[in-house]
Amino acid sequence: MINRRSFLTRALGVAAAASSSAPAASDQLVAGFIGTGGRANRHLIPSFKLYDNVRVAALCDVYKPNLEQAAALAGGKVDTYGDYRRVLDRKDIDVVVIATPDHWHCPMVIDACQAGKDVYVEKPLSNEIDACLKAVAAARNHKRVVQVGLQQRSSAPFLEAHKIFQSGILGKVRHVVIVNPGGGVRPGGGTGAGGGGRRAANEASAPPADLDWEMFQGPAPRRPYSLQRQQNWRSYWEYGCGPLSDWGVHLLDIAHWYLSVTEPAHSAAAAYGWFNHPQDDRVPDTIDVSWQYPTFVASYSSRAEVIGTYLWGDEGVLFVNRYGYSVRPVGTSWRGNDGKSPFEAKEVPLRDEFPPSKPTFESDEAKHIRNFLECVQNRQQPVADIEVGSVSSIPTLMAGMSIRNGARTIMWNGHGAVSM
Repeated sequence: MINRRSFLTRALGVAAAASSSAPAASDQLVAGFIGTGGRANRHLIPSFKLYDNVRVAALCDVYKPNLEQAAALAGGKVDTYGDYRRVLDRKDIDVVVIATPDHWHCPMVIDACQAGKDVYVEKPLSNEIDACLKAVAAARNHKRVVQVGLQQRSSAPFLEAHKIFQSGILGKVRHVVIVNPGGGVRPGGGTGAGGGGRRAANEASAPPADLDWEMFQGPAPRRPYSLQRQQNWRSYWEYGCGPLSDWGVHLLDIAHWYLSVTEPAHSAAAAYGWFNHPQDDRVPDTIDVSWQYPTFVASYSSRAEVIGTYLWGDEGVLFVNRYGYSVRPVGTSWRGNDGKSPFEAKEVPLRDEFPPSKPTFESDEAKHIRNFLECVQNRQQPVADIEVGSVSSIPTLMAGMSIRNGARTIMWNGHGAVSM
């Protein structure tokens, strides 16, 4: 098996660097938030504010209504900016939290690392593979702590299911199936493809006066403004990769974690279609993907089924999501086991309903943030280190490449992805 250090050395041309010393003197950490849309305002800012040693001092967004809402939420003395570089210029900022559209993640991570900041960045790491590799190199070269928002690695159902998996009860695992329902027609005609299904105008128009559309686009190709592009940006290749890299990275990351994957998939190939909305410049609404790994194969489906990750072994199958997990033996008749199951089926609904959005110290979000804050102080790698985020994001981006290249197989060559 190729370990993480060899992946870094070969793909990036850098060695995994040792951590720098912890930021000094005071236990208090001063935080700046870059991107204050729904994700930051509903989850991240409230969760960081749970911790007394964090002071929110700076906020940045290209859309003034988001910024005003975040400022009211943060409370106290907080400065607001329209250009993220002004946040990074501040010497008092210890950590930055990046919750922008995906295309901005890596450029901001790189700039933050160069400015000596530690970073909490939302998943996926990027919508571009090369950007992922450059961001990992920046974090290592500048010895920064970077946590990616794959908070399921800090979540009770997944941690408990991981113990079951480690017991070996499944036997040899050769198949992974991840289900991410999306693209279905919703009441009123919207679809769930990549942008939450909100119905927004797709016609080009002048951007609103309180939005800096030029800064929103940033490193992306220039396109005319539309409300659809602003609100449902994940549906557009320029800014995201649709459901594949939005929820898909969460689901695939569980398989990577359980199976100790340290490199991207060897190959990815997608089948797809526009069956619930007309084909346009948005991502398809129906997607199936096959990935090849050295010791197993994995598939992704957008079919209408319970969201989660399946790991199929020779002896049993484990299913896990944010509600809980189930494990059961596979059929035995063909294995001549005298009709006996190798173990008893088990279903553990650790939660009766989806985790509440209100942040608490026991929420997945808060636990993940706690791990990040502890690592900022002790200079250890967090549970969803930037390299973990890169390795789990890249296969979903390879699948996106397959779609954009007419369903061609995309191969990982150790340095990048190429179309066959």
